[in-house]
Amino acid sequence: MIKINFDKGKIIVSMALCFLAAVIALYAWLYKDLIFKLASTVWVLVAARVFYLRIQQLNRCRKGIAALTIAQDALLNNSTLGPQQIPWTDIDCFVTGLYRTTSIFIKLKDSSLLRKEKTNRFVRLLSFIDRNLSTKPGSLWIDIDVINIREQDLMSLLKQKLES
Repeated sequence: MIKINFDKGKIIVSMALCFLAAVIALYAWLYKDLIFKLASTVWVLVAARVFYLRIQQLNRCRKGIAALTIAQDALLNNSTLGPQQIPWTDIDCFVTGLYRTTSIFIKLKDSSLLRKEKTNRFVRLLSFIDRNLSTKPGSLWIDIDVINIREQDLMSLLKQKLES
């Protein structure tokens, strides 16, 4: 079993950037025209979603929970809003270079295999925002921004495990 941990420093920097983005959007909302108000409202919602995700990741980091656990039978992804365990037999491949440049997408053989979990209302709202900003489920992204391994190293590790 291989455990890849969160990088606390990267999480904190990302949280600071989200806060800064929200402050700039709030300024635009208060002092600019209607079009800026609409755009800044969307910007604040996106920043709030990322900030909430970073809080969840920071809490997991403090508890000693690994961002990724590569086990013999499954991949456990804790870098998403809700932890997602995916059996290796359900994974088709790993994809990079999509619009989320600092993430790896886990492509499933059958997308109906995606587990639906009960969540609270706030998480459902954030998931709704994510679903409408992305064509791919948020729970199938590995967030490279906050883990302590380089993307190339992780990709080779994941491909090696998938092929074995």
